[in-house]
Amino acid sequence: MIGELDRANAIITEYLTLARNKAVDIKLQNLNERIEDIYPLLRTDAVKNDMNIKLELGEIPDLLMDKNEIHQLILNLVRNGIEAMEPGGVLTIKTFPEGGDVVLAVQDQGQGIDPEVMEHIGIPFFTTKDTGTWLGLPTCYSIAQRHNAKIDIDTSPYGTIFLVRFKVG
Repeated sequence: MIGELDRANAIITEYLTLARNKAVDIKLQNLNERIEDIYPLLRTDAVKNDMNIKLELGEIPDLLMDKNEIHQLILNLVRNGIEAMEPGGVLTIKTFPEGGDVVLAVQDQGQGIDPEVMEHIGIPFFTTKDTGTWLGLPTCYSIAQRHNAKIDIDTSPYGTIFLVRFKVG
């Protein structure tokens, strides 16, 4: 019973995050620091699944961000990547400047995303998984939009990269 209540609470929390139309606490901060904030949690998730996480954090300018929302965005992308991989896989988190953007790249070593699935990514409650809230990626898209960012996906049979492109300035 408690497990079902926890799951219902997680779904409601993600749904409320998805439904929010603006970031709540925007401050100038560094994306690398936000990644380092939650790295212990990310690493624990990876180790629990017999995987590893590699950080490649480049020199990037500060961005206007909501700390809690960015943590949620990173956590959702990383957990999706972990779920896509077999034990022994390595998930890589990169940041780098590109043009007028700061890019957050989350790269897994899974089997890629089928074209039929790609058409539905970001739609609430669409999933290929048996568990979860089914709101992880829609929440990511919503958070990105509130941060004037865009999410691109590059997928192949050797893995998938989610690229979140934040505008500088």
